[in-house]
Amino acid sequence: MKKKFGICFGYLVFFNIFTGLSTWLFSALLTDKRLAITIAAAVFVLGIFLGFTLQRKRPLPVNSAIIALSGIGTGLAVSAYFIHVNFKDFIDLATLGQNILLADIAVLTFYCLYGLSLNIPILERHIKLYTYSVLIVFLLLTIALWANQDKFLFSLVFYFYINTALFVFPLIMRVETIKDLIFRLTVASFGALLLITLVTLIIISEGDGFDLDLSGRGVIDVESPKKSKINEPNEH
Repeated sequence: MKKKFGICFGYLVFFNIFTGLSTWLFSALLTDKRLAITIAAAVFVLGIFLGFTLQRKRPLPVNSAIIALSGIGTGLAVSAYFIHVNFKDFIDLATLGQNILLADIAVLTFYCLYGLSLNIPILERHIKLYTYSVLIVFLLLTIALWANQDKFLFSLVFYFYINTALFVFPLIMRVETIKDLIFRLTVASFGALLLITLVTLIIISEGDGFDLDLSGRGVIDVESPKKSKINEPNEH
């Protein structure tokens, strides 16, 4: 488990760094929320194009670059929300940076605790049911905190939680090689960018809400991370 978890956690940290930095930077520099969301959508399209055209040639560096690019796009989408709520009238950039750091620490702690919990045999045996239940409960919790507490902090907790939740799936999905795992992490980064862009677009368009399909009725082939072939010494 250590090897697979280490790779997934490392790329989640990597992705969140780019998300956090771009959130702070573009919230500071941009004043047009539509421009921010449009650029985020363009980044998504660019990432898809790069994935199809370059991924097979040098998969590891290309996928790593795409994950970084997706993080930048995700930050752009989040910055559109902060522009929308006129955050500069309520908090300064230092506070925004502090909130980004706190939100990131919170979700990374969640990811670590989730990974550790899979060492409990009963949870490992029911990994799919357990995972979906945990993700849904914490999703509802982040939404409730966003709605009822400090929106400048807990909106970030929600957004970073979306990143983290999507990076849970590569951790538990069955993979044979590190190359396959990193590809799934790349897909997770695309999913985070797409979902966060859509959520923010609905919010800034004064929509009534959004729907997340986490029913668990899919056919994802899962595995306990500690039993993954990736953890075998000869896997490279």
